[in-house]
This record gives sequence, structure tokens and C-alpha cells, in this order.
Amino acid sequence: DVDDKSYRSSAGKSVGNFSAFEHKDAYLVLRSLCKLSMKAVTDGGVLQNVSVYVARNETNDSFRSLNDDLPKQKMLMDPSLDSKILALDLLLEILQRTNTETLLNAGPQLIYAVRYYLCHSLLNNCTSDNNYVVNLSLRLFVPLIRHFRSHLKTEIEAFITNVFFVILDSKNSTVEHKLRVVILFEEICSDPATLAEIFLNYDCDLSAVDLFQRIVTTLAKVAKIGLHEGKNSAGIFVAGAGVSRAEKARQDHRELRLEAMKAVRQILSSLHASFAVPEESKDVEGNDDKTSISLTHTVSDKVGDNMFSSNASKKEHDGSGGDGAAGTEKQSLVQIYDSKKKRREESAKAILRFNQKPSAGIKFASEVGIINGDDPADVAQFLLSNKDVLDKTQIGEYLGREPDYQNGFPLKVLHHYLSLLDFSGLLFDDAIKFYLSGFRLPGEAQKIDRIMEKFAESYTYQNPDVFPTADAAFILAFSIIMLNTDLHNPAIKEDRRMTKQGFLRNNSGICDGESLPDELLISIFDRIKVNPISLKEDDELREKRLENKGVGGNAQNNPNAGLFVNNFSEMDRRRESDYQKERDQILRTTESLLRRKKRIGSSNNTSSREIGNFVSTSDSGLKDEYVIPMFDVTWAPALAVFSTVIESANGTMGSLLSIATDREIEAAAENAAAATEICLSGFRLAIQIAAICGNDTARSAYVHALSNFSLLGTGRLLEHRHIRCVQTLLELARDDGELLGSSWEYIFKALSEVARLNQVHELTFKASRVEAEAQSRRKKAQEKQQQKAEVVSSDSSKDEGDVSTDDG
Repeated sequence: DVDDKSYRSSAGKSVGNFSAFEHKDAYLVLRSLCKLSMKAVTDGGVLQNVSVYVARNETNDSFRSLNDDLPKQKMLMDPSLDSKILALDLLLEILQRTNTETLLNAGPQLIYAVRYYLCHSLLNNCTSDNNYVVNLSLRLFVPLIRHFRSHLKTEIEAFITNVFFVILDSKNSTVEHKLRVVILFEEICSDPATLAEIFLNYDCDLSAVDLFQRIVTTLAKVAKIGLHEGKNSAGIFVAGAGVSRAEKARQDHRELRLEAMKAVRQILSSLHASFAVPEESKDVEGNDDKTSISLTHTVSDKVGDNMFSSNASKKEHDGSGGDGAAGTEKQSLVQIYDSKKKRREESAKAILRFNQKPSAGIKFASEVGIINGDDPADVAQFLLSNKDVLDKTQIGEYLGREPDYQNGFPLKVLHHYLSLLDFSGLLFDDAIKFYLSGFRLPGEAQKIDRIMEKFAESYTYQNPDVFPTADAAFILAFSIIMLNTDLHNPAIKEDRRMTKQGFLRNNSGICDGESLPDELLISIFDRIKVNPISLKEDDELREKRLENKGVGGNAQNNPNAGLFVNNFSEMDRRRESDYQKERDQILRTTESLLRRKKRIGSSNNTSSREIGNFVSTSDSGLKDEYVIPMFDVTWAPALAVFSTVIESANGTMGSLLSIATDREIEAAAENAAAATEICLSGFRLAIQIAAICGNDTARSAYVHALSNFSLLGTGRLLEHRHIRCVQTLLELARDDGELLGSSWEYIFKALSEVARLNQVHELTFKASRVEAEAQSRRKKAQEKQQQKAEVVSSDSSKDEGDVSTDDG
């Protein structure tokens, strides 16, 4: 349950006074429903038939029609689950049927309830293992982002980056879970204003992640999932249950790719729709400055946010070389976006140098203004924010450096690094796993000592009731590291591994002569034995090696695993166990991020407003100024998706025809036809947007690709999708010829090839007709000759008869 007192203290007096009784009632009802939706589901219950609907907007008929034929599923129901589902249903009904203005006018207390109760509920429920709960939670996120995005900038970033992206990238989440997340993104991207404001407030904010760009690249990645894996596993023979399992996996991947393609196409459709909105670039006083989209950035609001420090913001904004006091100067959003692109390039160089030599990477990052190289807190934030791209071995070596290295600066970085992590309420071994997920422990014992000693101090400070002293925590932490190595090192023989009794003996008397409870040590031993401390990268590499050897592997992505052996149940159990660990990591990371952001907001005196400024599309009149950079981000990944799908017919070409059943081939052909139409409509939208934006490179690339996929002039057999490409080219020339510019070259080539084929067809038809006529004449001549021969033969027979009569 949510700790109401802590939330009230963090929000100050925002909940204390209500302007109307109705506002208080609305707040109390919303809070009660959120708390009810967060109740834990108990074991037990009865199976019932439940229809699980696709998470789409109910106002869209095309979306609603997809749910008509969904079969009912068996689901374990119990009173606590019923209460959770009822609460989520009511919340969804409230948010869907209430307009934005009414919700925002209900007072700050309702926004407080949304931020601290509803967001917490969604965080717990959208990663649930119950499909119905997941479906409702994801559907709730759509009205949440539509109504409250201006108040939930931090929460939206946390949800999308730490929850939804992780689910889509995970090998352990189910295809159905991924499908629901993709449909959620499709729904979000269907609103041009929402999509534009995501770009304006994240991609054009130096202190935020490039959220729009990551949405595009992630959806593009999902749209190609499974297309290349089938080539590696096509030759594996499966039998029995493996046949139906492999068929279902292929079908699920085709449906997932189709939905991801729709989402990518929807992004292009929203960008195209932005041009159709009437411009309001001139105000009442006649100001016709069409480059007036600007945003006030306050340098103090950027302190400590993400990987960009206040010094970096000052360097970008203070063009006069002063002390950064002009924190309210305005910059064009496009200029901010361009400076952020430059910053990304510099950050990539800094990461590359750090992976080669940590001190060189930190020095370069400091020189270009990414971090303050003399501030250990800034360096620690840089290491933590970029732990997924930095070399984790180098991070561990740097944090474990000796105290006299650079006057103890790495040790100070280690101290600040730990201050950024939240261990409160975590089990001791889980806290160690969370801590060591950001870097690899060095091999030198003294470095391990320094790293784990600081960890023990931080954990004891945040959990004062677990250990009597930090020394006891340090000794146990070091002992757990040794236990993990002893239990899971393949070089150690089984009979020489540490036993439970040996672990208890090693840790006896570590608390000033006293021993820790045996129950605590035994539970730690059991958990480490089942779930070792390891980096995510090592687990993925180990799993990949097993897949390459044809042993085990992930059942989700390797449907042909388990040759002649029905080990699918074991693989499913392992996948569910791994996903549960990922879910715990998602919750821990997201909650830690939200708490850290709120602490930053409180220190900057921003409790009454969102950190930083939120820009809405109504603040700007000229749509083109943000559509152009948005299209620059979108067109290349979208082209890669559409090209791959058309070329492979969404995975129906190649080995599928030799291993699939007739029913699967028929279903795959229907899926491929739908995918082709989606891609071709995406081509048309992209070409139109590129022409309007003046992006000749993108327009030429799309038209050229479309021309290539027509296969005209190649001499290859044209299938239906190739003919549709030809038709799309000609339709573009007919309907949008004024937008093609220099790309008419490909239209003329296509027309000439079509004319040549038509001429070949006419010549072939004419030759066939001439040949048929000649054959007919020859046949008639043969018939005449045959008739003459018959007449001659008849006459000769008659003459012979007359002669014989005369002789007689």
C-alpha cells in the first residue's frame, strides 16, 4: 500500500484545503479506488470464462471491431482480484468519460492523487502476470497521458523508459504483453497534439531523454522482430508439441510485427495531420514572426537532471560568456534540439573514450561541458545514467581505485554513486544485486573491499534496523560475494562447493562476537543458490551461447528449442521466473527514479509545479517548426521497417513454405497482404511529408525504394506486392505529382518499364494471334488435302471396281 503520510509530507499542504465539497469527494473516491486497485491478489479462487479485450480506444470503430471474435479465456478469479479489476474498470470509466478541462479544474488535490496514487497503481499493475489487469492498466495510461501530461512530465518519462521499453526489449515478457504495449503506443501516437508535445518537452529539453526518438526506434525494432531469427532455426526439425508451439510463435510474431507497423505508420499519419491544422501564426496585434516558437529555460531547473549538469546548461544557453545569470533567455526549440543533437554526438565520443580509459572519458566529457569533471556528484550521476552504454568493467575498475589515485577523487565518486541508490526496504542480497547491476566487480580483492565497504555503510544508514554495525554488513556482503562465486563457478567441482553449514560457520561471530540469526543466513544462502548475482549482459550472453548450441534457450524467441524433448514446461517456468526478476527490477528502478526526481524538484523549490517548463502545441503557431525535426527522426527507421517487411512479405518468404501447414500459409498470406498495404500507405505519407518539409533526401529514398520493390526491369516474377508497389507509384504521380520534384525520374522509369511490358504483351499477343491464324490456316490446308486424298482414294477404288466388273 501507498505510504500516505510520506506522500502528504512530500506534497506539503496541497491536500489540506478544497475549494468545494465536490472536489474533496472526487479526491477521496479517486484515492480509494487507487488503493483498492493496489491490493495484493491472494492465492486460490475459481476458474471463470473472461473476455480479454484488446487495449484500444473504444470510440474508434476500426479498433472495436478487432474484439468481436476474441474467444473467452479461463482466468482464476477470487475476491481480491475481483476488487482490483472493478477498481481499475471504474478508474478507466471515470477518465474516459470526463473531459480534460473538468479534471484539471478539480483542484491541485486531484492532480496530487493522480501523481501519487494512480501512477503508483499503474506501476504495479501494468507489469502484472494477469492479462486482464495488464490490459486495464495500459488502457488507463492513455487517458492519463491525454489529460495530465502537463503535470506528469517525470512520471511519463519513467513509465515509458523504465517500464514499457523494458517490456518490449525483454526476452522473457510474453508476446501478448508486448502486443498490448505496442497497441498502447499506437493509441498514444494517434493524437498529433500528444505526439508533438512529447517531442517538444523531452527531445527538445536538454535535461530529458529523447523520448520521441526512442519510441520511434523501439517500435521499428519490434516491427522487425523474428524476421531474421527464422533463418537460423529453419533447419531444426521439431515434432509433437513442438510443431504447434512453433506455429503459434510464428503467428504471434507476425501479429506483433503488424501492430508495430501500424504504430509506425500512425506516427507518420499524425505528423501529416499536423500540417492540416489551420495555422495561427499571427496574433491580434499583427505579429507575423513565424519563427517565434520559443521556450524559457531556467538554468536552475536543470540542476542534477539526467546526465546534463547545470554547467552544461549554462554553456549552451549563456552565449555571452557571462556567469549564467541570464537564465530566462529564450531559444528557438529547433536550436535547442540541434544543440541536443550535438550534445549526443559529444556524449557518444565521451562514452567511447571512457570505455577505453575512464579518466580520459571523464576528462573529455568535462571539456565539452557534459559534466563538471571536478564535481564527484556530477561524475557519479554520469556513470549511473549511462551504465547501460558504458563498459561495466571499466566502471568497476574506476570506482575501486586506491585512495591516493587522483587525490581520492574516484572514492568520492563512489560515495556519491551510492547516495543516488535507494536500498531502503530491500533484502540484503537483493540490495547487493541492485548495486552490482551497474558495474562489474574488479578482480582485485582490495578494490572489492573498498566497493563493498561503502555499500555496507550506505545500506546500514538506509536500513538501520537490519545490522547492528556497518562492519557486520560489510563482512556479510564480502561473504555473499564469495558464496556466489563458490556456488556458480563451473570450474569448482560439486563436492568442493560451499555448503549451508559452511556458510553459517564463516559468518559466525561477525557482530562484535555475536552471530546473525541463522534464519537470515539460510534464506540468503537459498536465494543465492537459486538466483546468482550476475550482470544482465552476462545472462544474455550465456543464453545466446546456449541457443547457438541448440540447448535450452528462451522458448519465446526460439520456438524450435527442445529437439524431440518435451521440455517446454520447464522453459516456460524459467521464463516466468526470469520475468519476475525483471519485474522486480522495473519496480525498484522506476520508484527510485521517481523519488530521486522528486528530491531534485524539492531542492529546487518546484513542488508546486513540474520540474522544467511544459510546452503545449497551443503555445506555438507554426507546425512546421517541430514537424520537420520530428520527421528527421522518423523517416529512416520507418523506411527500414517498411522495406524489410515488403521484401520478406512480413516473414512469409523463404523457409516458411517448406515447414508450415496449409492453414498457416493461408493465414500468413492474409497477414502479408495487410502488412503490404500498411507499408505502402506509410510510403505515401512519408513521401508527402518529406515534400512538404523540403527533405529531398528522404523523398528520394522512399520513392527509390518503392521503385526497387516494384521489380520492374529485373526480369523476376512479379507477385501481388510488387504490382501494388507499381500501382502506388503511379497513384503518387497522379495524385501528388507536384510533390515529387526530382523523384519524377523513378516515375518515368516505372512508366517506361510498364510501357515496355505493355508493348511486349501486345507483341506477344500479336505474335500469338498470328501464330494461331497460321496454325488455323495450316489446319484448314491439311483438312483440304486430307479431303482431296479421300476423294482420290474413293475414285480409285471405284475405278478398280468397274474394271473388275468389265473383266467378269
